[in-house]
Amino acid sequence: MGLFGQSNGKPSKHSATTLIAKGCQVEGVFKLESDMHVDGIVIGHVSVEQALMVTQSGRVTGDIFAGKVIVNGIIEGTCHATSVEILENGQVKGTIFTDDLSIERGGKFNGDIKPAEKEQVVELASKEKKAEPIKASKASNS
Repeated sequence: MGLFGQSNGKPSKHSATTLIAKGCQVEGVFKLESDMHVDGIVIGHVSVEQALMVTQSGRVTGDIFAGKVIVNGIIEGTCHATSVEILENGQVKGTIFTDDLSIERGGKFNGDIKPAEKEQVVELASKEKKAEPIKASKASNS
């Protein structure tokens, strides 16, 4: 039996949202299975399986890897996401790797936009695998 009821022993990926409150500054490497809501300041490497939400008072500096990024504050650095939304008060400075970017009127983006890297990595890996056996057979014929 869990603290607030019965526990089935299965961890929940949608358990809670991690909140970095206004007035709070944290630095480091963050890896979360659920959402992250930033009202304060986060500096470092942020990896969020679900959504990263940066509010008007929030700021994130560093490398971001997330399913979805919603910005109404400031992001500086590199952002890798399935979807990125820059809202009315949002500002992004840096490089965004995504195939789905939307910017509302008033939102600001200063940097580079590049396609999501997943497909490029798969293509390179398959080309390298095809090239290796050819090189091996040439070496055995010599």
